[in-house]
Parts: sequence; C-alpha cells; structure tokens
Amino acid sequence: MSSYFRIRTVDAPWGDYGDILINGLAEPIHDKCNAKRISLSRTGPFVPPITQPFGQVVLVDDLRRELESAAFTGFEFVEVELTKAVRCDWHTWDRDAEEPARYPVSGEPEDYVLKRSHDAGLVDEMPRLWALSVQSTQGLQVWGTSTFYLNRHPRTDIAREDLVFWISEALKDWLQDHAGPWVDFSLVTPR
Repeated sequence: MSSYFRIRTVDAPWGDYGDILINGLAEPIHDKCNAKRISLSRTGPFVPPITQPFGQVVLVDDLRRELESAAFTGFEFVEVELTKAVRCDWHTWDRDAEEPARYPVSGEPEDYVLKRSHDAGLVDEMPRLWALSVQSTQGLQVWGTSTFYLNRHPRTDIAREDLVFWISEALKDWLQDHAGPWVDFSLVTPR
C-alpha cells in the first residue's frame, strides 16, 4: 500500500508575519459564467516556487510546467489573477532572526500587503502564477482529524476536501525534490 501525506504550509519565520510574506492573501472569484479563478495579493518580485495562501496551492510557472510534464493525476491548473503586488524583498532578511527586519506600520501581518499600494510595474517582474484545481471530495475527511477515508479517496495523486489536501508518496517525493524548503508534509494513515 502506498503512503499518503497531508500537504502543509511550511513553517514560516516570524510567525504570521512570515506566513503573509511567503504566501500572500488569496480568495476565489466566481464570475458571471461561474468559472472559478483565484485572486492573489502578495509581495514581490520574489515568489517561492510553491505557496499555500489560505485554501490554495499556488505554483510559479516554471514549477507548473515541470509538474505538468510529470503526469500526476487529480488536478488541473487555474491561472492566478495577481490583483495586488507590493514590493518587499523579505527573502533577503535573516530568516533565523526572531523578528522580521521590518514590521507593517499597523503591526498587523496582513498589512504588509493590504495597507500598501499596488505596484503595477512589479507584476511584470514576477513569475506567472497558477493554482492547483482539485475537485473537493465531500465526506473524504475524517471529521476532526487530518486523515481521510480510504474507501472515499478518488485514487488520484492528490485529493482534497475543503481546505485539506492529501497527496501520494510519489507526488510528495517529487515536490520535495522540486520545491524543497518551501513545502512541508505530514504522514497520514487513512481509515
């Protein structure tokens, strides 16, 4: 039997401050045709190869192309609409420091993005971004746990219910090789 893993957000330096700097803020958009797109507000120009803004898994274009050619199952790619880009070179800060090099004026982590102006020119410096679109399997997650019911799993390399994603061992190994320190996993035992 193959092992399964829950894909997790990497432990960010500086707590919630680092989480916002790494992942940004995302929300789904439903347009008039009911097509789902992802809207992302984040810092740049640096973007880690894989991020996990709330309820999403976002990849830079280079990683998307490599993953697409790897022939894993259970997902499609949805282009991310970068609705707000804010210049911040946080990736040059000391990640081992107890505190970030700079705090937002308000002291609120989201204000690295929310309280600063959009830099339209910055968007051109940033990589194109894609979200993994994974069909949610209702009733898959064992309520109150981080595991799932094996008999409800769609037998794909990635499955999800709501905000929780589970991946095959093969996909975990691939992501570790290609996205290294920007992604984390925990082993789960399906029921």
